[in-house]
Amino acid sequence: MQEIQQVVGQQEQKQTASSSALMVHGRPIRPWIVLISLVFGFFMALLDATIVNIAIPSIQSALKTDLPTVSWTLNAYNLVFAVLLITVGRFADQYGRKRLFMIGMIIFSIGSLLCALAETFGSLTGLPAINWLIAFRALQAIGAAGLNPISLAIIISIFPPKQRGAAIGVWGALSGLAAAVGPILGGFLVENFDWRWIFFVNLPFCLIGLIMVWLNVPETRDIRVSKHIDILGALTLSLAIFCVVLAIIEGNAWGWASLPILSLFGLTVISLIAFGIVEIKQADPMIDFALFKAVSFTGANLTMFLFGIAIQGAFLILVLYFINARGYDQLHAAYALLPVPLAAFVVSALSGRLSHRVNPGIMGIIGMVAITIGFVLLCFINSDTAYIDVAWRSIFLGLGMGMLFQSQPAIALSEVPPAKLGVASGVFNTFRQIGFTLGVAVLISVFTGTLTPNLQTAQTHSVAIVNSHTALPEQLRSGIITGLQNSHTTSNQTSEAGSSGSTTQSVDLTKLADKLPPQVPVATREAIRSDLKVLGDQISAEFLDQVTNSFKSAWWSASIFALSGVLAALIAFLLHRPKAPASEDAKREAQAHASLG
Repeated sequence: MQEIQQVVGQQEQKQTASSSALMVHGRPIRPWIVLISLVFGFFMALLDATIVNIAIPSIQSALKTDLPTVSWTLNAYNLVFAVLLITVGRFADQYGRKRLFMIGMIIFSIGSLLCALAETFGSLTGLPAINWLIAFRALQAIGAAGLNPISLAIIISIFPPKQRGAAIGVWGALSGLAAAVGPILGGFLVENFDWRWIFFVNLPFCLIGLIMVWLNVPETRDIRVSKHIDILGALTLSLAIFCVVLAIIEGNAWGWASLPILSLFGLTVISLIAFGIVEIKQADPMIDFALFKAVSFTGANLTMFLFGIAIQGAFLILVLYFINARGYDQLHAAYALLPVPLAAFVVSALSGRLSHRVNPGIMGIIGMVAITIGFVLLCFINSDTAYIDVAWRSIFLGLGMGMLFQSQPAIALSEVPPAKLGVASGVFNTFRQIGFTLGVAVLISVFTGTLTPNLQTAQTHSVAIVNSHTALPEQLRSGIITGLQNSHTTSNQTSEAGSSGSTTQSVDLTKLADKLPPQVPVATREAIRSDLKVLGDQISAEFLDQVTNSFKSAWWSASIFALSGVLAALIAFLLHRPKAPASEDAKREAQAHASLG
């Protein structure tokens, strides 16, 4: 059986000479300086996808809006980001990756500044400031859409073979680290300054990044690539991605079987069919469907899609677990999650160093297995599990993430022609981003869907617990049972419980002892108060156990998606057949046509 590693080696041979010949401002490039320069752009773009989460309550209060409206500061960014990944990647292949990367950084910087000034725009125009903020977040996402895929394409283009795996490892490690640093940095800025600083903080980094990219990053493109803009292809593909991502984002709120959601999914299918028809007739299509004939490309995209579903939604569920079941605030929940991205960072960097010794296909399989094991282990915690016991289980998620972040980009782009690295990277990141979005929607749906029956089970068990306390007066027990039967029985209440943590608050029944008739002896009253304390603790534990069961249901679902990712990675590895190495003449011809700036 031929190995994926052989293909990576063949691709490296084709690019070694050209990468060594790259110049910037009349001097040879220094690849690691190039990577550091790129980090300022793509890390800030990924950071901004999560840094806003923890500032949502502050933004809602400052801009005097409601939660559904303020949530669109997140949705607008994710929606526009997903829609433009492929299109911007294609433009980078056509017009220059460095050029598009710098344009993306400029747009992202302007969007960040305008986001911070949203209140000022609201005051000047009389329009709601939240509307300005949502619009400016969409502008931010336009710039961000080019930074992640283009940075990967540049790394593949300029790093020599022996360093490329390590560079991709660092790139992947930083991608995972951004998800964890975002909430922590956001919490620090909101607590010590105000919400506007989560956007102001981008500006100095973007300015430094722009200067470093201009000084250190070479322009890489193939002059044979047509500059013809496939307008119909871009429109139909963008419409398809827009509809499917919007449907996923709003599926839980609008109802998965509602007419708007079904219409969006229907329009997605129609748009994809139209896109396929348009692209088949194009002499120079936006996406070369021949890319999907490569098992390495298709397999890595499918694996990363399933990985995205499993990890992103489950990551959010883990945050909710620490907040709702453990009583952490948002900032401390972010601290509690640090072992996951730190493990991912270390493993991804180490995996990059081992990329020439360990087949990336095998590494991807092991990574998905580790993630599956991590989710299964989380399913065996309970409501009083110590933090350290939760942490070591979650570290398996970080180990798997680190391996996936390093191996899958290398596999996906191993057989992609250099001239198509930008659009191929855009496709890869789009699969991952849609997986992330779908994972949040699906696993939150599983959590809230199981929360209602689990709370009803807790009510039933709690009533039985109350009835077992026969030492309590009958009238007192009847009042407690009535209160239990009237608590959290509707779907709206259940949803609020899942998001606010109200289901896990302690039940204090001791005050009921003060309502006993005055003639009750003090000793009897205190004995009843003690019994009420025990009863309240038992009821709290019962509800907490059932809420934890809902978290575990989400993790079981995530483990199924992760196991599907294992199978996808394994099948791709077994079916993969690398192409024969290109002839020396073909290599020289490709190098002769390359435009190196």
